[in-house]
Amino acid sequence: MTTKSSPPGAKERILEAAASLFARRGYHSANIDEIVQQSGTSKGSFYFHFPSKEKMALGLVEQLSERLVRRVERSIEAETRPLHRISSAIDALLLTFSRQRRLAQILLVNIVGQGRALDKKFLPARDRFAALIQRELDGAVAVGALPPMDTVLVSHVWLGGLHEVILRWLMSERSVSLTDQTRTVRELLLRSIGVEPSHLEDSGPDLSRVSGQARTGLPLVMFVRRLLPANLSMKKKRNR
Repeated sequence: MTTKSSPPGAKERILEAAASLFARRGYHSANIDEIVQQSGTSKGSFYFHFPSKEKMALGLVEQLSERLVRRVERSIEAETRPLHRISSAIDALLLTFSRQRRLAQILLVNIVGQGRALDKKFLPARDRFAALIQRELDGAVAVGALPPMDTVLVSHVWLGGLHEVILRWLMSERSVSLTDQTRTVRELLLRSIGVEPSHLEDSGPDLSRVSGQARTGLPLVMFVRRLLPANLSMKKKRNR
């Protein structure tokens, strides 16, 4: 009795070829024959590891998102101050995407975003990023660096904001630098939970302090208002 097998490294080569093709042409335009040809494997090897193109894409997104989460975790593992960990995690996430445009293209555009039915299957990968943010927020709340808050909601609001910033960077025809926007994004997100960014730059011993708004809990509506264009806010005032 013979046992089906696949050459060593075939799975990794298939995923790498798929990543390259998806980044250039998108999920729907790349077919299994092209993936097999570019990976230097065979259809037998492909179907040994993946029952379908969709399952292979799910495996690729899982691999890429897990790799990204680990990079962020490694970048903050030596930091013990809760609010600094949160700040550093934002920086690390944006820096990683800025250095790996293909990774961002695959995760945010060329696989995810191909229709509601398919996108629902990629939600676990998206939830992994939200869980990372929530974990750091929970840690800050637990030691009193932040007031009690709905960290699940906040983590998804943050993730949505980060998604839009990175997507804008990917789709912009102009030369937009993601790293140049990092400070502004970080400060906006921190202030949305009542943390004054300048406090994290102080040299004093109490680097976990938060603003008065955080001590009473910053309403989420205030965060949304800060996202509104200035001219829209002025129009509302004039109409009163």
